[in-house]
Amino acid sequence: MRPLCAFVLALLFAASGPVSAQILPIPVPHGLNWVNNHIEGRLVDYTNNHGEEHRRFSPILNQMRGMYVYLPPGYNPGLAYPLMFDFHVANFDETLYVTSDHLIELDAMIRAGQVPPMVVAMPDGSIKGRKGRNSPTSFFMNGVNGRFEDHIMQEVLPFLLSTYSIRPEKQAHILAGGSAGGFAAISLGIRYRNYFGVAAALNAPVNILYDTCHQDPREDFNLATFRWETTYHPEQIAAQFFCGLMTARVKDFLEPVFGTDPNQIIAGVQAVNPATLLLTSGIQPGELAIYINYGALDEFNFDAHAESFGWLAAQRGIAVTLDRDPRGKHNRAYFTRNQKNAFVWIGSQTLPPAPVAAVPIMVR
Repeated sequence: MRPLCAFVLALLFAASGPVSAQILPIPVPHGLNWVNNHIEGRLVDYTNNHGEEHRRFSPILNQMRGMYVYLPPGYNPGLAYPLMFDFHVANFDETLYVTSDHLIELDAMIRAGQVPPMVVAMPDGSIKGRKGRNSPTSFFMNGVNGRFEDHIMQEVLPFLLSTYSIRPEKQAHILAGGSAGGFAAISLGIRYRNYFGVAAALNAPVNILYDTCHQDPREDFNLATFRWETTYHPEQIAAQFFCGLMTARVKDFLEPVFGTDPNQIIAGVQAVNPATLLLTSGIQPGELAIYINYGALDEFNFDAHAESFGWLAAQRGIAVTLDRDPRGKHNRAYFTRNQKNAFVWIGSQTLPPAPVAAVPIMVR
């Protein structure tokens, strides 16, 4: 299988659940009140998922966009808090955060003192504003179907800063995500490291151009065989399901973001691929704290992505915390088991809340 095929296959399965959960839309089983009754913080609704329209219009995307915002227990505007963007996996939208225990565990860890109280933004990264296979992910990147990266940086971030009390220092600004969302966290973290100081990913394609001299991206990472992918094959099969009854092709996943021209696609991928950015962005040691958690049995070989990324970073003196789950696969069990490890690491890297009068005034 070609590496780009492995990448898009992984994105198809990126939501943590059974195969059918990646293909069929998943209903929202819990209301906003149910979630808020199970946390001591508060989940603020900027969606239309609960019977009322609370989405905000995006001039950049020319459409309504949904988002949840988590406020920690005892949120007080007299304190300035860390801010974390939490990017969802592919084939989902922001409803992931009311269909899983993700926020419940984070809220419990904040109450236990394992993670500092923080404001968490969970924006919708689906192109069509809904989850499901027929609503491809934007990867939170600018692409042919919209400037989703600009939407995050130029619309969502300023809204959060004007609405909530946020610390100004980069060590209080975090990007995190799983799978496709983890790809966005590391890519944006490297490119916007003047503002973000912490980036964390779980089972993410952090080197989507990974290949080997045997043209087998399914091989484990080995320095002697590691190579870069340089070609694009739009009709190549990315995945087959149900004994071949359902087939996914590379173009179905990359072209909604990068267009149809092969050269444009390769150039677009190279411009945002986290491993490539280690070579091209000018990132220096100490500029960004990076954490990558990965499963050793990941079906899409994201373990090789993580290990090649870690090796490339080490050659430039850039510290990366690699956290290997020896029994981890690309499924719900892996993400549920490892989200706590990611939260603990994030907590160890992040500034705590501080009185507004005590935090420095920094010019952006």
